Order: sequence, then structure tokens, then C-alpha cells
Amino acid sequence: MRILHTADWHLGARLVERDRLPEHAAFLDWLIDTLRTEQIDALLVSGDIFDAANPPQDAVALYFDFLKRLADLKTVKAVITGGNHDSASHLNAPRELLRRFEVHVFGHAGDNVVDLGGAVVAAVPFLRERDLREAAAGETMAAVHEQVRAAIRAHYTAQLTACRAIANGRHVIAMGHLTVLGATTSDSERDIHIGNLGAVGADLFDGFDYTALGHLHRPQRVAGIDTIRYSGSPIALSFSEAADAKSVVVIDTQEMKIELLPIPTTQALVRITANRATLATDLAAIPADAWAEVTVKLDAPEPDLDRQVRDAAQGRFEVLKVLADLPLTETRAWQSTGPTLSELQPRDVFRELLKEKQIEGKELGAVFDELLALREHLAIH
Repeated sequence: MRILHTADWHLGARLVERDRLPEHAAFLDWLIDTLRTEQIDALLVSGDIFDAANPPQDAVALYFDFLKRLADLKTVKAVITGGNHDSASHLNAPRELLRRFEVHVFGHAGDNVVDLGGAVVAAVPFLRERDLREAAAGETMAAVHEQVRAAIRAHYTAQLTACRAIANGRHVIAMGHLTVLGATTSDSERDIHIGNLGAVGADLFDGFDYTALGHLHRPQRVAGIDTIRYSGSPIALSFSEAADAKSVVVIDTQEMKIELLPIPTTQALVRITANRATLATDLAAIPADAWAEVTVKLDAPEPDLDRQVRDAAQGRFEVLKVLADLPLTETRAWQSTGPTLSELQPRDVFRELLKEKQIEGKELGAVFDELLALREHLAIH
């Protein structure tokens, strides 16, 4: 059996208010062609289909158009799991209809075993805290961490047992949307559990023949193990991923051969550091029509730096972000080299506020995280 593993599509995502839908449409066109030409038998999508629980309608339309074309192939079964960005109920709404076309959707945890014929899959979606444990008064954070990790481990153990019961010697594959310790993150991921308390070790997947992971956007194997992999996102979702080579994973179960197929880039992102004295020359290296984040090394603040960089670009490429790299003694509050407010997550903003007010924030931060998790849970359900 030939299986293709992908994840973290984030349909509906934007970058500094730029629409990414054309890039996603090009990827899905490529994916349909690849499923056909590579003679793929099964497609695994490990979470974060959408960028938000309530995605824009054009992103939803793109998703269902892809599913229609997938069904038209009549040769590819699919398993789709929910991620921390997805609404479980939104993904699950058409699941009974999609099942008739051999598309199996799992928005939330439960009986997640799928028999694909050539392999058996434990299709585990993102496991939310409320699915794993009951909160109790007076718990320490250490106790909460341990309970969550133990519950995640118990869930995968139960899924492995259920898969092995029907596998009869066939390969057993796990899907997951979570952080595995030792993997490399990028700027575009949110913590999937409070304080990263849901992070697990790679030994969680002992007994599975392959583990198809989602959540981290850089393609990578985990702990040096070829059969435990993040496929990564199909497009760069932040400038921190500008240099990443995006790909999907193809697994041939006959010999457990693993191959990476590079995804064509339709919109180049460039992150560059330039010197003020050689600004025009440094920017000449940026390809035409790219989207760029430009950091300029300065000796002193220059209020019109943004205009200078855009003038130097001469319209060859689009400058989305301009940052100043100043000596520590020259840094001013109005010229931050860190992320903008729109790029920060709510918990990051709260922690910056505590720091600014010089408030001891450990306990307050934990309470804020709990309130935020409750809000996200209520928004999704």
C-alpha cells in the first residue's frame, strides 16, 4: 500500500493581511495530481485543515472542492483528523456523507480505528485537555502536567491495542496532532496545551509501524527515527519558515520505504538582514515578486526606515515587514525588533503586560491560560 502523509494546511490563513488562498489552491491542485501519478492508495491529513474554528467561506469551499476531486479519483481512501485550530463539530458535520466516498473524518477523540485494507490506522485528532481529564480544586501545575501526559499515553495505548486486534499482521499506523519532545518549532505554531504540558516523548509511539504527525510546521523526523515524522505545512506560514523545503511524505508499506516529495513553491518568502549603508545592494538579492521581511542594521534610530526600505525595493518585490536591528543602547520603545501585536497570541500579550507593569506573573499567567483554554473550548463547541 502507498500512503501519502500531509498536515497543517491552515486553509484561510493570512500573512500580514495577505491572502494565502491562491497558494493553497495551487498546493491542492498539485496534491490531486500527485495522488494520481504516484498511485497513492491512502491519504492521511493529520490536523489543522483550517486556520480557525470558523474559517472563511472561500477556504471551506476550497476544502470541499478538493474532497469532490478526491472522490472522483475513486482510487484513494482518506483519513482526516482535527487539529487544535479546527472545530471538531465543523469537521464532523459531513462525516457520514464523506464515509460513503471512503473519506474518514475524526474531529474529536473516540473510537478512531480505520481499516484501510492494506494497513490499520489509529486516527487520533488533537486531544483537548477537557477530553483527557477532569479539573479539581487545588491542583498543582505539576500534577496537571502528569495527568495530561498519562491520559495521552493511555489513549494511544488503547488505540494501538484496538488496531492490533484487527490488523492480523498488517502494518499499524498512528496519526497525531501534538508536540513531541525534541522536535523543531517555528513562529507560526500555537502552544497546543497550557505551558506545552501536552508534549510527549517519541516512545509514546512504540509499537506503531509509522506515525503521521501534525502541528509542527517544519518537515522533520523525530528523535532520529525515520518512521515518526511531521510532514510539515505545505506552505510557509511565517517568515521563520521562509528557508524551509516543504514536502509530503510517501510511505510504501511493502518495505516501509519512506520518500519525501517536494511541494512546488508558488509564493516566495524571503527573510533578509541588510546594512543601512548597502541597503539597495543587499536587497538586490531578493527575487522579483517575493514577499519580504527586511531587518536593517542601524547605528541609530531612523523614523522613516520603512519608507527607505520600500523605496530601495523599487517595486520588484513586496515588503511586508521592516524591522530595525539597533545597538542595545539605542533601542527605543517606538522601534521594536520583536513581533507586532497582531502576530502575538493572547497569552503572549498578557505576559508582556505583566512584564511592563512589573507584576509577578507566574500564578496570574496560569489562571489566564486556564481562562483562555476555557474560552477556546466554548468557541469550538
